[in-house]
Amino acid sequence: MEREEFIKSLGLGLALLCTGSCISGCGGKGDTGTPDPGTNPPGGGGGGGGNTATIDLATQLMAIGDQATANGVLFFRIATGNSTASFVATESICPHQGGNLVWKNAISKIQCQLHFSEYGTNGAVLQGPQNTTGATRTLKIYSTAISGTKLTATIA
Repeated sequence: MEREEFIKSLGLGLALLCTGSCISGCGGKGDTGTPDPGTNPPGGGGGGGGNTATIDLATQLMAIGDQATANGVLFFRIATGNSTASFVATESICPHQGGNLVWKNAISKIQCQLHFSEYGTNGAVLQGPQNTTGATRTLKIYSTAISGTKLTATIA
């Protein structure tokens, strides 16, 4: 094989490899862009009616201050008992720049771990990013329901 033929065959092989990677990364077999029936969508920031996130109260959120994340929803317990008033469900990602949100029971606030924005249990902005009045929005608070030991948030 001459040098020119080698370079051409190498270029063609590389082009095929890149094309295959692009095609598989852009969808692949059976990817319609929608979740499979019966599954919860990833993320917690949106979606149409009927999307839910569920946790099991038999194994999670046993004590006041406990928190868990499921399908993009941050759940936390604010009171004793197993009524919906004992729990809050909100998006788990900060709307400012995508930091993880956590419940800080000692100060009764939801806090971003990236820039330390703070939010109330009603989603209101209590402190902007890095102790400023910076640009962030209120958090989405999701309605909850309890059935048996399952706590479900409806993502709207």
